Amino acid sequence: MLAAIEIYNKPQFEYRDEVFTQLLINSWELLLKAMVSRSRHSIYYKKVRGQPYRTLSWSDAFNRARTIWPPSVPPDAVSRNLELLGTYRDNSVHFYNEPGFGVLVYSLAQTSISNYRRVLEQVFQQDLADDINWSLMPLGVRAPIGPLEYLSGHRSASNSKNPAVEEFVLAIQNAAKELESKGIGTECLLTIFDVSLQSTKKIAAADIVVGIDPGERVDSYLVKQILDPNRSHPLRRKDVISLVQNHGNESFNSRSFDAVVWRRDYRNVPSICWTDESTGLSKWSRDLVTALTNLSSSEIEDARQAYSTNQRAARHRKRTNIE
Repeated sequence: MLAAIEIYNKPQFEYRDEVFTQLLINSWELLLKAMVSRSRHSIYYKKVRGQPYRTLSWSDAFNRARTIWPPSVPPDAVSRNLELLGTYRDNSVHFYNEPGFGVLVYSLAQTSISNYRRVLEQVFQQDLADDINWSLMPLGVRAPIGPLEYLSGHRSASNSKNPAVEEFVLAIQNAAKELESKGIGTECLLTIFDVSLQSTKKIAAADIVVGIDPGERVDSYLVKQILDPNRSHPLRRKDVISLVQNHGNESFNSRSFDAVVWRRDYRNVPSICWTDESTGLSKWSRDLVTALTNLSSSEIEDARQAYSTNQRAARHRKRTNIE
């Protein structure tokens, strides 16, 4: 994975996306086989007489690695992300020199690296960031077309539509719809990253801005602005419950919701909960649906029992104070 990142960040490298994706998929394949091995299963296919041993493909290794998959990382989203990158790797000749297409590879791959880091850290307690010098200088002579523009069809007018590209874009859209229908957020499928380098004296509207103020100590500054909560946290309590039930947990109800949210303190997690201070109304992101659908029935029952105990204790304290 470090080799893939290093290749991508070279300022001049022909066939960048193609080589980078080969290394990226290979790094996932090695990680998945390591997970299969840790779960005490074989990383080989059944031996065929007269032929050499064959190790699992990344997709077959992925299926076997699910037995020790970290619950906080949605496996279906990670799998679809890798499928799309695998399609590009296996058919790169059809995308070669296609104007602007690299922005999709970048968005998919950046998300894949983030997924890789989370799985690696949670399964093997190793952080990819420990081996990377993040003091990079993201400069370019021209701004590329944005991923959202590319996906919406605003490509170069001087080029005819490439059937392979159109099919790939459609595959991304279908993958996103499929995950959303299951109540799974798309943040582990494809994420839009936009880097802006500018003076901290002239910070404009952006989600995240990283800059250096030359008049101060040479350090990095991070300014984060909150997204429109209607977009980032679109779900009401009843919406979350319905999505969890549709995902297969039909017994999940409002009591279960209140218990788990209390037990795991989700109201104080900004990426999951947003509360309107003027009305007290709380709204939730799709990250909560993912978290709830990954809980086992025993974890939910444990939260319910603890919640009941806490409520009884609160009522007892209230009666004691009144007396």
